Amino acid sequence: MNRPWRVAVIPTRNRHDMVRDCVNSVLDQVDAVYIIDNGSQPPIDPDQWPAGEGNTFVGSAVVDLDPPNISRLWNVGLELATHSHQHAGWHPWEPLDIVVLNSDVIVPPGWVDTLSDAMRNTRAVLAYPDQFGGQQQILHTKAEPVDLRQRITGYAYMLRGEAGLRLDESMAWWYSDDSLDWTARERGGSLLVPGIPVQHLDPNGSTNARVELQEQAGRDRETFIAKWGRAPH
Repeated sequence: MNRPWRVAVIPTRNRHDMVRDCVNSVLDQVDAVYIIDNGSQPPIDPDQWPAGEGNTFVGSAVVDLDPPNISRLWNVGLELATHSHQHAGWHPWEPLDIVVLNSDVIVPPGWVDTLSDAMRNTRAVLAYPDQFGGQQQILHTKAEPVDLRQRITGYAYMLRGEAGLRLDESMAWWYSDDSLDWTARERGGSLLVPGIPVQHLDPNGSTNARVELQEQAGRDRETFIAKWGRAPH
C-alpha cells in the first residue's frame, strides 16, 4: 500500500506564537497543513512557512465565529483535507491520514508515521497518543466510558480520512471529540497508542478565559448525554 496522503488541520485564534511552533513541529511530517483561523487579529499568514522538505503546502481558511464552534472549525479542516487528497490525484477510497491538532500542541519527530502505522495495522478509524505513560496499545470498540487515562486526547489525534468521519456540530465547544471517539469505536475502533506523547502547552486556556465557553461546555455535556445515554466519564 502507498504511504497515505497526510494533512494536518489546526484551528486557532490569536495564538500566533503557539500556532507557529505547532506548524513547525508537524510541517515535514505531512503533505499539507491547513490552519483554520477563527478571526485572529492580525490574521495568520500561511506564507510565513516556506515549503518543507516534501514541498509541504500550508494554507489557511478564515472562519470567524464568535463565540466559536470548534466542531465547525474542525469540520472545515476535514473538508479541506479531503479536497487536498482528491486534488493530489487520490481516489476517495485511497488512504488519507488527517491529523487534528490544537494550536497549543507540539508533536515530536516521527509522530505522524508512528500513529499512522499503528492505526493502519488495525481496523481503527481513529488513533491518539497515550499521554499518561502507558505501555499497552488498546483498541476500543465499544461506545462506553473508559479510564480517564485512556480517553481520547481531543487536542491531538488522527483520523482514517477515507472513513469520512465528521464532528457533531451540536456540541460547539466540548465533548464533540468524545462523540467522535465513540462513533469511531462503532465504525471499526479507536486506538490508544503508547510511547508518543505530545506537548500540550495551554490546556483549557481558552475555556478558562471565557465564561461563555465554560457555560457552553456544560450544555455540550448535556447534549452528549442526550445523544449517547451517558457521559464519557
